[in-house]
Amino acid sequence: MKHFIWMLCGIFISGLLLGTLSACGAGQFSTAVITTAKHPAVQAAAAPETDPAPAEQPEDPPEPKPGASITAEEDEARMLAYGKALWDMYLLGLRPDGEELERASDLGPAEGNRFALADLNGDGAEELIVCWDQACMAGMQGLVYTYDYPEEELRLVLSEFPALTFYENGTAAADWSHSQGWAGRFWPVTLYRYSEESGVYEEIGSVDAWDLECTEGDETLAAAFPRDVDADGDGLVYYILTGEWYKNDRTPSDGRLDGRLWDTDPVDGAALEEWMNAYTGGTEPLEIPYRHMGDIQISDLGYPSPEVAYPEPAG
Repeated sequence: MKHFIWMLCGIFISGLLLGTLSACGAGQFSTAVITTAKHPAVQAAAAPETDPAPAEQPEDPPEPKPGASITAEEDEARMLAYGKALWDMYLLGLRPDGEELERASDLGPAEGNRFALADLNGDGAEELIVCWDQACMAGMQGLVYTYDYPEEELRLVLSEFPALTFYENGTAAADWSHSQGWAGRFWPVTLYRYSEESGVYEEIGSVDAWDLECTEGDETLAAAFPRDVDADGDGLVYYILTGEWYKNDRTPSDGRLDGRLWDTDPVDGAALEEWMNAYTGGTEPLEIPYRHMGDIQISDLGYPSPEVAYPEPAG
């Protein structure tokens, strides 16, 4: 059971900056158009001094990536778009939609944040995952972008706290930024599913918990703990929250404390696991190859570093 709890917790990590971001809300989506024309430095480097002899053409076109017909041209455009977006975040603290990211300093690059490329929905094309966690808690962001070709559109498909877990079947889990209730050994989490129809991750529901260890010093609360639900006897029961659950009070609307939180009945670990498996399909979490943002790592995507002038330190 403990292994299952830790699996739910997922993989926790935790222009110039003009403001401070508020906490990320679930289900925030936006669209930004970004050009994938090659940087002038790339064009200059690619321009030959003299006309070379015609190169021999391969007999067959390159094989597409497994899972989808992703051409070399599309893949190059995707990498350039991702590269430009990462430079803007790393050097300027700007998301592709122009929203400012919180940075520790405006005097240089935003070191320490992470990114990764991974095919999260099995369509053969890699998404860009950004874990912007070098900020105060309210400024941390977990962002997932995809690229639409030939529309040349970079789209934000998930915006959450950067403690993200992605499953093999396209389901994603995001730990809550805070656990200030009675969850104790369990960290609250929100579950998402990628929708091919909408093209974004749609929220399925969230899970909170009551850990008896958090309230056993209070006789009234300890007596109210739903031991009849806790079939495995581990002192943990769970609350599966769906719909607009966040609009409800954490305690029952009738004011009674009878083992109900968030105005919903608790379930034991087996029922929670069954609910999770209904969406994850019992698949394992993906191993995401995160890299720290840096000049070399971003340059590998093919978009050269732009020239950025930072202000001089005061004094």
